[in-house]
Amino acid sequence: MTKNKFFRFLLLFLIVGFYFFSRLQNLTSIPVFCDEAIYIRWSQVIQSEETLRFIPQTDGKQPLFMWINALTLKFIQDPLVAGRIISVFAGFGLLIFLFITTAVFLSYEDKEANIFKFVKNSLQKNFYPSLLTSSIYCLIPFSFFFDRLTLADNLLSFFGLLALLFSFLLAKYPRLDLALILGFILGLSWLTKSPAVYFIVLSILTFFVLNLPPKIYHLRSKILFPVISSVVAFLIYNILRLGPQFHMIAIRNKDYIWTLSEILKHPLDPLKPHLIDTFNIYAQYLSWPLLIFALVGLVLFFKKNWKLKIGNWKFITLGSWWILPLIANCAMAKVFTARYILFTLSPLVILISLGFFTFLSKIKPNFLKIIFIISVFILNINFIYNLSLNPFNQKLLSSEYNYLSDWTSGWGIKESADFLIQRSLVSNVIVGTEGAFGTLPDGLQIYARNIPNLTIIGVGLGFSKLPESLINARNYGDEVYLLINKSRLKIDTAEINQLELVKSFNKPNDDQLLLYRFLKVNIK
Repeated sequence: MTKNKFFRFLLLFLIVGFYFFSRLQNLTSIPVFCDEAIYIRWSQVIQSEETLRFIPQTDGKQPLFMWINALTLKFIQDPLVAGRIISVFAGFGLLIFLFITTAVFLSYEDKEANIFKFVKNSLQKNFYPSLLTSSIYCLIPFSFFFDRLTLADNLLSFFGLLALLFSFLLAKYPRLDLALILGFILGLSWLTKSPAVYFIVLSILTFFVLNLPPKIYHLRSKILFPVISSVVAFLIYNILRLGPQFHMIAIRNKDYIWTLSEILKHPLDPLKPHLIDTFNIYAQYLSWPLLIFALVGLVLFFKKNWKLKIGNWKFITLGSWWILPLIANCAMAKVFTARYILFTLSPLVILISLGFFTFLSKIKPNFLKIIFIISVFILNINFIYNLSLNPFNQKLLSSEYNYLSDWTSGWGIKESADFLIQRSLVSNVIVGTEGAFGTLPDGLQIYARNIPNLTIIGVGLGFSKLPESLINARNYGDEVYLLINKSRLKIDTAEINQLELVKSFNKPNDDQLLLYRFLKVNIK
């Protein structure tokens, strides 16, 4: 191995090492929150009962993420780690394929008949800009945050990047094997989340745009390939029809997006406010310095490269994978948070990397480049450090509030579960929790799965008197508890006097999770 190859290998190894160190350390520092609790609980049910593989459809969710989670639960004892490790490895896949996609994108005009030689030569020629792309992915809070949560959005982003890469390859090398691989990727993404529909449309658009003049006259013989990919994706998606609640996917989608008729009535609402939300998300999760210098670099990059005929179209295509679904989401979404635009991050990171690399190339000597890179990423590193080691005091945007605060956050759930499991060793324990779905009771159930003498019951919301089911259990002689958020505690004072506060856990927004034990009950 030459010194140059060894040096490149060492740089790549350091990036991968940093990725796993940053993602795996303190992986559970952020407690389980609402959606994580639901997804992990579904995965546990799927693992225990094969006939319930499609249980996520009851809430209109595609089940692929939960199927994978059911497998990781077999090997990892902590349910929260078992769920989050999927996102960690999906993020690692994003890291690697961002490296490959950047190289392929930059070398797209190269005349090489063999696809494997083309990819190999691209990686060698564009090693440093590709490495910068992966490094930026490692160092932005946007990716760091969602690489460590049990959410399907990271898996969707991984499949979206694969779809982008193979769409480029299929446009350059129209072949049946690539069309089938792309179709398989699109199908898996569609089994993950509904926004995968964007990938199907964009893959077709990519094929046609990149085969514009001078190749447009050859399209008639090649148009079948993107059609094959779409058909394969559709066939894979229809596996979901085996589930009895398949229709719920379409019904629940309507809860998240406006219909076309509604959008036409108010075309700038929610488009305008959601564009502002996007701007705020980028400002916090990507950082101002990186965005500014990347934008300047892109201007310089386009000024130098825009004369290339195919180059014009490939940049338009890459930009469309970012901007078109982003605008569509802004125009249609009823609920808008960072996770819902996460799948558009990969093409944006590539564009940022190209601009930033161009800007860096203007800085001499190399030690000034290192100082400049550190100064640009210092805010991101500080954000990542605080989020990892001290998430309780980390400030997030209001749209991201629910991960760390409010009733959706799970501060104290793991500790409550540990206490209740210990009590179940000496007594039959019944626990009532607020709600019937979500953070409580699902957050408690994922930790108390298959524990003898411990039963968890969701008792609903808004009750002003102690639930009769819990009163009856206490009368029967069981040890009975109530787990509830202080902000949702509506029980009358007379009823509270029948309870003993056992434990309380603070939340960042001055709320508390309260664990009460029943002391006495007035039998009527």
